Amino acid sequence: MSEAAGRPRWQLVSAWLLSLVASLWLGVMQLDGGWYGFQIHAGELSFVLSIYPPLTISTLWVLCIGYAWGASLAYLTTFMVGMLSGLPVGWALVFAFANPLGLLVMAQVYQHVQVSYLPRTLPALMFFITISFISGIASATGSFIWSYYNDLSALGAFQAWQGWWAGNFLQTVVTCGPLLLLLAPQLMRWRQQHWPRFGQAPAMGQRWAWLVALLSLAGVIAFLWLSFMLADRSVMALPGSSAQQWQQRAMLYRDSAMSVYWVMSVLLFAMVFLGYRFFTQRTLQLRQAAERVAYERDLALRRQGEAEVARNALHQLNQELAARIREVELLQAQLREQAMRDPLTGLHNRRYLHQRLPALLLSAQTAGPQLCVVLLDLDHFKRVNDQHGHATGDAVLRHFAALLLAAVRPADGVVRYGGEEFLLLLRGYPTEQVDALLRGLQAAFAASSFAVPAGQLSGLSFSAGITFGGSVHDSQDALLQQADDALYQAKAAGRHTWRQYRP
Repeated sequence: MSEAAGRPRWQLVSAWLLSLVASLWLGVMQLDGGWYGFQIHAGELSFVLSIYPPLTISTLWVLCIGYAWGASLAYLTTFMVGMLSGLPVGWALVFAFANPLGLLVMAQVYQHVQVSYLPRTLPALMFFITISFISGIASATGSFIWSYYNDLSALGAFQAWQGWWAGNFLQTVVTCGPLLLLLAPQLMRWRQQHWPRFGQAPAMGQRWAWLVALLSLAGVIAFLWLSFMLADRSVMALPGSSAQQWQQRAMLYRDSAMSVYWVMSVLLFAMVFLGYRFFTQRTLQLRQAAERVAYERDLALRRQGEAEVARNALHQLNQELAARIREVELLQAQLREQAMRDPLTGLHNRRYLHQRLPALLLSAQTAGPQLCVVLLDLDHFKRVNDQHGHATGDAVLRHFAALLLAAVRPADGVVRYGGEEFLLLLRGYPTEQVDALLRGLQAAFAASSFAVPAGQLSGLSFSAGITFGGSVHDSQDALLQQADDALYQAKAAGRHTWRQYRP
């Protein structure tokens, strides 16, 4: 523990030790001065008051610092007073619990009822007076031990009991009230600064509330019974039957009845005030609970609305994302298609060929029918470009590509192999059908004409090489090489014709 942190604790312990010394000294002074009781006359009412100065110090410690600090002062001082008064150690140990018992009642009530113990307002002052009265009654149990040990008469026991609780009550109100107004704010600020959680009370549960109510009821019943019992015994103990003695008995009954009257009045006020405080606190708790439930409901609704908005936004984003994904997939498909298309003729290119041909060949090898590969080359196409320009050459290539697409089935493949070379992938074509296809293409191409600066370009032709595949020994490269060899044979034969590959 650091020096700065330990200084407030030592200050508190030092103040408690000084208070203990002061309480013990005041207790000794009380015994030496004979402050056991003072006879008080208020009109026709006569009663006894007992003064006990250490009670004021203990009460201030209980209210400002904590019950344990004040109760220990009260116990040690009362124990010393009992020992100095001649009580045996055992009786003194029990006798010393009287004032801590009354202080316990005060501490518990203030701990669980939300009322300030500073008597600044009229309700707080009335409540302080009421709790001081109840505390005085609770501490008056020590008078019975005192009366029993000192063998007091019934009248003496009644006066000791009445003087104890009345003295404690008036002493607490008259001395502690002003001192609390003067000292408590500074003490509370000091305590809050050094120990913020010191002395905080937990909320009283329903069972404890019922227990306190039952104990309070039992205390009221016990008080009434003791009042009447002690008064009755005191009256019966008076000797003689003269008029003056009967008058004394009547006065004693009247004094007892008046004390009970005032006690019951205060208790009635206490019950009404406590009931009102309980009702207001309960109403406040219910209102706070309702506000908390309403706040949590509004918060839940707001969060639900926010979640619904977020869910709708997320759904919209998912839809937009799905649309973007479809667009990307479409673009990717278009890019893949464009990557496999010849930009001039729109036919598939060699990349498509190298992807498609192995699959067609495998299908022909496993399930049939055989695959026919036809490689076509436009005759003297370089002369067209040189004499009529590349634009005319491009027009011829596009026209020939359109003739090829029109001549074959949709499932057949038409590929621009490179330059003026084209390739057909035909499934299930016999030799005769291939010959008929090529004759039709040759006739259509020869009949085509193209406008050129010098007039019309017509009479074009092509050469072709044909091969068939489907054997397990066939491969993509072998078929393309065979078609190329057959094309070379057609060109060697004078062009404008086609040849089938012969091994």
